Amino acid sequence: MNIRLISLSLLLAVSGASAGAAAAGSGKPYFRYDKIRMETKHAYAFAHEERRGPSSTYVFLTTAPLDAQKVADAFDPGSEVNRQTGNMPGGYVRICVTPEGKECGLYFSHEGPSESFNMSGSGEFTLGHRTPGRIEGRWAMTTPDDFFGKTYDFDLPFAADVTAPSPGTKLGADGGEPGRAYSAYLAALAKGDLPALRRMLGESGRWQLPEDDEQQAKQGLKDLRDGKPVSVKIVSAMQREDHAVLRVEGVDRDEIKRAGRVLMAKGDNGWAVETDDLGSVD
Repeated sequence: MNIRLISLSLLLAVSGASAGAAAAGSGKPYFRYDKIRMETKHAYAFAHEERRGPSSTYVFLTTAPLDAQKVADAFDPGSEVNRQTGNMPGGYVRICVTPEGKECGLYFSHEGPSESFNMSGSGEFTLGHRTPGRIEGRWAMTTPDDFFGKTYDFDLPFAADVTAPSPGTKLGADGGEPGRAYSAYLAALAKGDLPALRRMLGESGRWQLPEDDEQQAKQGLKDLRDGKPVSVKIVSAMQREDHAVLRVEGVDRDEIKRAGRVLMAKGDNGWAVETDDLGSVD
């Protein structure tokens, strides 16, 4: 009787382990688009700064490992993920989660063959455990849908620690040297001071604002002014080595409110604008 009970218990334990393994196998994250079925192996999460208000969270489910700290320190996490994955076979799915815990879009990217797809509002999104340092949930649409003749379905459980950016140095209310350099750049834009802009922009200024082509220089100035505030309030500023990120708000020449981040880089000629994500806000 005892032997029989032990055998029955062992059988139940083995059956339960098999069922658990089967469930784990069936729960492996995947995204299928047309003939491509991509199964992901790694999960990462990063804060994504918005133009205003609290950050959203980007969850990346990837086929290959990432250098998470480099992604966390990047001005644009998505661009850094693209740089790291390059043209390697495989790819990633990016899930955007709002501060309120709602989905704010999904992006699928694959190489070998090359395909990409983005969507929002379809399937079932559920968010489970969430803290400032951890996020867990699932986004699934197991019944295939059609997009211009190509079907797709996915099941994306995710659980990842949120990788924080490396420590930086907070700058003063005016943004320190990077902030003052940005304010001087905007003043030169507003005045149309081409010699000053050429000095500030370096090589790019010489071809955007050529001294020997007045019409092209006028067009270059117009392009540089497009979407840029006339002056700004620097909300915050953080410096990491030779780069600084300014959070700014202002109004452009058309009285449209603009806000977002500006990436400043320190070079041989001092601090200069590298890129920004400024956009219109209410």
